[in-house]
Amino acid sequence: MKRFSVILMCFVAIALGSCGSSSGVANTNPVAVTAGTGCAQALIGLYNSYKANGNKLDLTNASNITNALAVAGAYSNLKSNKEDATYKKSFTNGMVAGGKGLITTAGASTLLNTLLSSTGLEGLNTSNISQKAETVTSIITLLNALK
Repeated sequence: MKRFSVILMCFVAIALGSCGSSSGVANTNPVAVTAGTGCAQALIGLYNSYKANGNKLDLTNASNITNALAVAGAYSNLKSNKEDATYKKSFTNGMVAGGKGLITTAGASTLLNTLLSSTGLEGLNTSNISQKAETVTSIITLLNALK
């Protein structure tokens, strides 16, 4: 009988341990992680261009336009899911993963909040990117949050 109790207790311990570890997986949104990673990579591209151009952002450069539109797309998805804590956490984790050391866990929350409060990224597309003056300001604010 003692042996059965010990085996049963071990089984319960293993079962509880596996439930605890799977709950972390269930709280991850892979779409948000991918969006955060893509956003971080686009921001890194913009940051590198910004620094190479003497702290000026050139939105006539095709690569910068592509990266700015990627950030705007990530912003739109984030804005749509701003009340979803799992989405925001997953997005933040994706930003850290794609941030190549420039986006740290400590700074990711600030960057996320800066992105959410950006006004120049709303409705951004290839047709209006050169006409929206606040876009440059919003992106530079994000780039300064990377420092």
